[in-house]
Amino acid sequence: MRNLLVIALLLTVAGRAQGFGSKGNWIASGGIGLTVSPTLFLISPQLEYVQRPNLFVGPLIQAGLGEGGVLFTATATGRLLIGKHPQVKPSVEGGLGLAMASSLFGSSVGIHVLMGLGMDYLVDKDISVGTMIRANFAPPLKTFFLSWPLIVGRFAI
Repeated sequence: MRNLLVIALLLTVAGRAQGFGSKGNWIASGGIGLTVSPTLFLISPQLEYVQRPNLFVGPLIQAGLGEGGVLFTATATGRLLIGKHPQVKPSVEGGLGLAMASSLFGSSVGIHVLMGLGMDYLVDKDISVGTMIRANFAPPLKTFFLSWPLIVGRFAI
């Protein structure tokens, strides 16, 4: 009997977590982690518009803070969920924007191009927890750096 209750609970959760957001909704997210080269503490809020159940577009801010200086990016992004698993959603991301930094870097303003890979686990149809690693190109500011929000929480609003 106990096993049947556990199976019923798992099926209920899996059944509720088929999609993430609905077309026309907004997804708010926030992540904390680090940047590498330079190593800084990272905060990355993001707001995404749901174009399709697996395609999201919107602004991303990355703020790297630490003794190595301050690195800030504001980027328009697109994120695509891939795969058919009902709860584990791998994703790819790309974006274009501006990067700004403190005087410890070669320049204070530059363009910003990012490419990312990540994974989300759908806790509910409107809540996910995941991670995303991004390759950032920001010439002439800083040629290349990695940003890794270790924990990203996403909520449909």
